[in-house]
Order: sequence, then structure tokens, then C-alpha cells
Amino acid sequence: HAVPTPLQKPALVTVLLVILSILLPPLAVFVDEPKVNDEFFISILLTIFFWLPGIIHAFWVIFFGGKGQLKVMDILILVCCFLLPPLGIFFKQQRITVDILVAIILCFLFWFPAVIFAIAVAFFGVTCAKAI
Repeated sequence: HAVPTPLQKPALVTVLLVILSILLPPLAVFVDEPKVNDEFFISILLTIFFWLPGIIHAFWVIFFGGKGQLKVMDILILVCCFLLPPLGIFFKQQRITVDILVAIILCFLFWFPAVIFAIAVAFFGVTCAKAI
């Protein structure tokens, strides 16, 4: 059956899963996919050995539905969103938009909000074009 995306889940559930992912990643994976499977065991191993990879893996399972659903281009876009946010948006939208201009301005002012904005545009469909 199809795994609901974070936008299809109630907002409160998504927020609670994100908080749980930071505090106890394997539990967040289990709550998101209520079965003991390979994703759950991978999350336990990553959390035991390296806490941060456990958190990243939990986010991946929650936001991208686990294995096979995150494409190579999505990984490239995600890396670009962290390193150069306007480029990440451009790769996703394949054209120059107002969102890229906003990301450039945010980069000059504050890097972290530019990264958050780029991820929101690239993966969650947030856009400034509707507001203008």
C-alpha cells in the first residue's frame, strides 16, 4: 500500500514524528511504519553507533517513505539545498523563479533560513509565486 507523504499526514503527527526522530529515532521509525522491519533495525544500528545518522535515517523514512523512494536527483537537490540553496531550488524547478531570488536574499542575510526555505520549496511545494 502507498505510504502517505508528510503533507498527507496531519500536521501535528508530522511535527510529533520530527520531534521523536530527534529524541529517539528508532521509535519514530516504528511509529511511522508500525512494524519491525529492516528500516527499524537500520535505525537502531545507526542510532547506537552514531546518533546523527540515526536522526537523518528517521527523517528519510518519515519524509520519503523509506527505501527506494528517494531518487538520485532528490539526493543531489537536497545536498544543493544545504550547500547553495538557490541552486537546489533551480534544480528542482528547472527555471528561474521568484523563489530563487528569495533564496539568494536569504543567503546574504542568514544561511540557515535559506536552507530551510530551499528544502521547503524543493520538497514540500512551498512557493512565493502564489503570494505575488
